[in-house]
Amino acid sequence: MGGAYYPVGVGLSEIFLKAIPEVETRVEVTGGTVENPGLVDLGDSDIGLANKDMAYFAYTGQAPFESEHKNLRGLFNGFAPGVVHYAVLESSGIQNLADLKGKRIAVGPQGNSTSLFLEKVLNTLGYTWDDITPSYLSFSEGMQALADGKVDMAIASAGPPVSAVQELAATGKEFRLLNFDDDFRAKFLEAYPYYIEYIIPKETYNLPEDVTTVATQNMVMINANLDEELVYKMTKAIFENLDSLKSAAPAAADITLENAPKTDIPLHPGAERYYKEAGVL
Repeated sequence: MGGAYYPVGVGLSEIFLKAIPEVETRVEVTGGTVENPGLVDLGDSDIGLANKDMAYFAYTGQAPFESEHKNLRGLFNGFAPGVVHYAVLESSGIQNLADLKGKRIAVGPQGNSTSLFLEKVLNTLGYTWDDITPSYLSFSEGMQALADGKVDMAIASAGPPVSAVQELAATGKEFRLLNFDDDFRAKFLEAYPYYIEYIIPKETYNLPEDVTTVATQNMVMINANLDEELVYKMTKAIFENLDSLKSAAPAAADITLENAPKTDIPLHPGAERYYKEAGVL
């Protein structure tokens, strides 16, 4: 609940309840972007949020997924990037990513992509998963563990401002967010080109300087078996009430109708129909 997905889910739920009164909605807390594609593919959830790369990996059966998730369809793309926040206390002595070897790290909840991402970072540094001590905690729990001295670094991945990081700031502990320096970032983005560079302005968390990190785009998936007319109504409701969604969830601020159809998995026919009517597809 300390990330960006939950408020977006709540905002969508409220829109559907008002615009399509015959539909009942329930927002559920999950492990996140790795767990959600499986839930939607199986029909355990009708809608799910995920990083674009994870949705594509799930649909095509690439690691970390063991099979093709062919019941996944795109609803819309473009809410706030999943921005990597690597938080450490100023007293930790950790100055950069190379200092993570041997450290205790809150790597995010089970089922979230943050641990998979961290493994890519470690591999780029020449380290392995065995070089750290991971704790699988939610973003909020991880930041609290950092403040309590139980871990050396805590991770959150969501569109700024992330409530979990704001909660850390509210403890009064002096902290920093680690930079992805130029050389490492160039090497990392060359190896994993589906990530993008992202700058967190210093004002976001009242830090002394801007933080350069990386991010992935986010999208909303929907189960392929949902009725086309219903999904058309849902898509129409979202974009006729986009201001309400943006008010409910800061992570929705970057959503545009023009960018919405640009998912890396096939669109649901109901969503596709709306985008064609709207002239953006």
